Amino acid sequence: MDERPGYRFRCRRSGNCCARPEGMVRIEAEDTRRIAAHLGLGEAAFRSRYLAASGDRLVEGLGGRCPFLEDGREARCTVYPVRPERCRSWPFWPELREGAALGAAQRLCPGISLDPSREER
Repeated sequence: MDERPGYRFRCRRSGNCCARPEGMVRIEAEDTRRIAAHLGLGEAAFRSRYLAASGDRLVEGLGGRCPFLEDGREARCTVYPVRPERCRSWPFWPELREGAALGAAQRLCPGISLDPSREER
């Protein structure tokens, strides 16, 4: 479990954070290298298959979801050990520190607890 002032997070593997059509995952050159190697692809092949034409974000998968989200009883990221930095830092993004954005993230993600005194099970 990870904790920051004001809230805690423990991933519940809902996949909700990866399945939002309006979401966009920016990706850095180092992310590209790590993920391509993990998938056994050359960087050019990875870029062609998984990056948008702009080259700075992942393409959208089916229904606007992350192309690496796998459904099942629990959602699973197929590149979890090498996922992009933006994904690694969820939900501790500067724009989610407080207010309406944090409340919306909590409604989306069952792993966010706004009550830091609540015991996790």
